[in-house]
Order: sequence, then C-alpha cells, then structure tokens
Amino acid sequence: MIRAIDLKTEYLRNPMGIDILRPRVSWNVEGAVAQSAYQIAAFTEGKQILDTRKVESSDMTLIALPWDLS
Repeated sequence: MIRAIDLKTEYLRNPMGIDILRPRVSWNVEGAVAQSAYQIAAFTEGKQILDTRKVESSDMTLIALPWDLS
C-alpha cells in the first residue's frame, strides 16, 4: 500500500497556525518507488473544504493548495 509520510506545511510538521494565505504542502511516499498522481482533501468539523481531485503528477514538494485563506 502506498501512503504519504513526513507531511509538512510550509516546511513545518504539525503547525498550530501559519500566517501564509496560500500555504504549500510537501510529503514523501512509502510503499512505492515513485508517485504518479496525488489527491489532497481537507476537512474541518466533518465538512470537506478542499478536494484537488486526482492530479497526474510526481510532484511532492511545495504544492500550492488551490484556495485563499484570507
């Protein structure tokens, strides 16, 4: 099974808060030689607030999330 590990937001692990309006995320993968696609979903209070859908990409570093937190 492939899974994302070493998750970071703006180079930080488990940040309690950030002052960046367009935060970027990074990760590594475990259980595979390479990644060919990703999907990022975010939830708050059980409600989904972000879904990138499937993105065909091997990128795992400083991925800009498609939202503005202003």
